[in-house]
Amino acid sequence: MPEISKSNILAGRQAVYAYRYAHAQLHSKPWHRGIPEEHTPLLNIMLKSFKGLGFNAIQEFFDASELLNIQELGLEGKDLTETDRQTLEGMWH
Repeated sequence: MPEISKSNILAGRQAVYAYRYAHAQLHSKPWHRGIPEEHTPLLNIMLKSFKGLGFNAIQEFFDASELLNIQELGLEGKDLTETDRQTLEGMWH
């Protein structure tokens, strides 16, 4: 994976926040048949944001975001302990 800047990862996180908020709003109404069709544009907006930031897939973004978490904790290149994994679990997802 080519190097992605921290600012691109942080912008990607904002795209995920916006998607999650819109998704929650969509599901705050009673279920109806149109929900799948209404969900697709939300996902497409997030994917377009990722593309503009240099990510080609959702998983590519989440992998870069996790790597940033690992770097910020000083765990890069280290065998992660259970405590390290729990700390990572408490960080941004």
